[in-house]
Amino acid sequence: MLGQLQKMMLVAYSDAAFQSPTGDRYEVLVNPESYSLSYGSQSNPQAAQGSSEVVSSFNKRIPQSVSFTFLFDGTGVIKKTAGVLTGLASGLAIPGVNANPPDVTQDIANFKKVVYDYRSDTHQPPYVQLRWGVLLYNCKLTRMTISFKLFKPDGTPLRAEANCTFEEVIDRERLAAIEGRQSPDLTRIRTVVEGDTLPLLCFREYGDSKYYFQVAAVNNLTNFKELQPGTQLIFPPIAIT
Repeated sequence: MLGQLQKMMLVAYSDAAFQSPTGDRYEVLVNPESYSLSYGSQSNPQAAQGSSEVVSSFNKRIPQSVSFTFLFDGTGVIKKTAGVLTGLASGLAIPGVNANPPDVTQDIANFKKVVYDYRSDTHQPPYVQLRWGVLLYNCKLTRMTISFKLFKPDGTPLRAEANCTFEEVIDRERLAAIEGRQSPDLTRIRTVVEGDTLPLLCFREYGDSKYYFQVAAVNNLTNFKELQPGTQLIFPPIAIT
């Protein structure tokens, strides 16, 4: 029996602290096959007087970035609704044709509203939170290239791919914690509400979702994927790495 397939969700926010969702979100048709993380640093070239050689000294780290390729399909061969097998979720390619395939142009417009379109209330595009399993990534789109792959006889696109690069966004409080100016040295107790997941709660407390295994162990959680609303969880001091 197959387990439930969790689809990647992109959620738009109006603020860099990711406290004010705009109400716009986009669920991918098919989960990405892979993604890449990029790291880098910036250096200052320095040369001693009279020296012919330049020595670089560290200045700062540049923001981390993540890259995905998203698929948009209007051929009907990929169904948005649940599959025919138990536990088979939406977004899997199956034989047959979908009676109501999505319109690729409109689907791309919905996607752009979440990640790219200018907002008149904030005078900038939205911030984006990528949610996929334990991945919880706060970011903003820096580059998007859309390639159209298949067309109807009248030129209407039937399939497209969007190659997107997102730059990590770190609010000032989290940055201070990462740089050691503030230590998360207090034990906190939080009450689970509807929609909470352990990675999401860990991200709120520690600025990173990767600590969910430690928190699960402290709270003796055997099934941390399904948190019950009203449950109180202990968030112990954890050294941010």
